[in-house]
Parts: sequence; C-alpha cells; structure tokens
Amino acid sequence: MTFLMTLFTLLQSVPICVTKKLPGRTQSDQNPPFFLDADPEEGSDSPSPASGSTEANLLSSVLKRLGELEEKVGDLQAKPSEMPPEKEELLNAAVCRVDALEAELITTKKALHEVLMRQEELLAYIDRQQEVKFQKKKRMLCF
Repeated sequence: MTFLMTLFTLLQSVPICVTKKLPGRTQSDQNPPFFLDADPEEGSDSPSPASGSTEANLLSSVLKRLGELEEKVGDLQAKPSEMPPEKEELLNAAVCRVDALEAELITTKKALHEVLMRQEELLAYIDRQQEVKFQKKKRMLCF
C-alpha cells in the first residue's frame, strides 16, 4: 500500500515539474492540476470548463495507469517464486561441472607441487655434485 501511495505521489509531481518548465505560463496557470480542493487565488476568476476537463482527463488517465500497475503488481505477487525445472537442471549441471573442474584443479595443483619438490631435490643434488667436483679440482691443484 505504501508503494502505491508513493507511486501515486510521484505521478502527481511529474506533471507539476513539466508544467513549471513550460515557457509563457502565467502564475495562475502554474497551480498543480491535481489539487482540486485548493482555493483559487484571490482576484482570479474560476477556471474555464476546458481546463477542468483537462484536469479530469489527466486525473482519469493517472488513475487508469495506477489501476494497471496495481494489477501488474498483483500478478507478480501471485506468481510462484520458484525456478522452472529446465533451468534448475541446467544450473545443477553447471554446478556439477564446476565441482569436477575444481577436483581436477586440486589434482593438478598436487602434481605440480610434487614436480616442484622433485625439481628442487634435483637442483640440490646437482649443486652438491658440482661442489664435490670443485673440491676435487681444488685438492688436485694444491698437491
């Protein structure tokens, strides 16, 4: 209900803003058309029948739009908020695929870690062998 009142107030303010921006309007023409119960300014004549019918047409069109919006809101509230079965199946398939990719990624990460450890061991072995070789050359030169 609060939503509808806010919407109605918004719809009322739009014509007011538009009419204020129109050039060549007199002060008496700038009265908002929706305030039908407002007192006319002192010294001005009562509005002409043409402006009264325009206000009535505008008010009826706004009320018609408001009724249409209420129907649409009612339709949206009446619809179930659950997902269609086809889309749910697609979503479940995508989730299963993501789980499978995640498992493959974990396996690949473990394999890469093992290869890295093996590479570090090999580099350490090569460094030790080079050190031994250097020590042998050093001893040979000393004798």
